[in-house]
Amino acid sequence: MKIVYRPHLKERLKQRKIPTEYPKQIIESPEQEYFDTLAKRNIAIKKLFYEGSLRSMLVAYDIIKSTIEIVTIHVISSREIKNKVRAGRWKKYEEN
Repeated sequence: MKIVYRPHLKERLKQRKIPTEYPKQIIESPEQEYFDTLAKRNIAIKKLFYEGSLRSMLVAYDIIKSTIEIVTIHVISSREIKNKVRAGRWKKYEEN
């Protein structure tokens, strides 16, 4: 699939000083995957080095036809992930 960086993502990468290859790395080999039932977006999470330590980085993305459009990226804590899953907002993708 083709991967596209939306303008909002490009701005966040610059603003947060996140390496430009990180969104693609997260999409290509996520450690966790969810569907956000409120925002109706796919979520992929992977631990990467950011600001001097290994951090969980999240990308939110849409799949439109045969294109993955990445909307945003940010750091997320384990607690935030657990809370979203527990509240039912995020549904975990089951492995096949």
